[in-house]
Amino acid sequence: MKLCSTLVIGLVCLWMVGCEQEQKPAQDTRNLDVELVNTVNNVGVENAIIRQHTLYPYHFVADGEKLNDLGLRDFAVLAKHFTEHPGILNIRRAETSTELYEARVAYVMSRLKEAGVETNRVSVSDGMPGGSGMPAEKVVTILQREPSRSARPSGGVGTTTSGMITR
Repeated sequence: MKLCSTLVIGLVCLWMVGCEQEQKPAQDTRNLDVELVNTVNNVGVENAIIRQHTLYPYHFVADGEKLNDLGLRDFAVLAKHFTEHPGILNIRRAETSTELYEARVAYVMSRLKEAGVETNRVSVSDGMPGGSGMPAEKVVTILQREPSRSARPSGGVGTTTSGMITR
């Protein structure tokens, strides 16, 4: 009887091991699928960071010159790109004081140098991502100073302050 129980337990153990081995390839395939999706997403995110080539105030520790976790991630992508390609790095000032902005620029430039980037191949500006343009806050300021300018094209369709459509 004892031999029969041992034999049954052994067979059950072998059966369980066999079932686990059959499930492992399915799990490996799932893991591969997940990794492929993550890789495609990561490449897309990295391409967007490079195309934008801009660090915003939210990339920095609040009221500080150092990069936060998001800033470090985006900076790593940009630094890798700038080791192989020259380009423009926008560091947006927004409402940041002159002193803090200059400290942020100096910090980023020192980090680029540490990352092996030839800093003479990288121009730093307070420009817009993707090329020339004018920050929205400057457009608003211009329109406030010159009320004769209209944000609405002549002869076009616009809205009044009450939301009514005008022609």
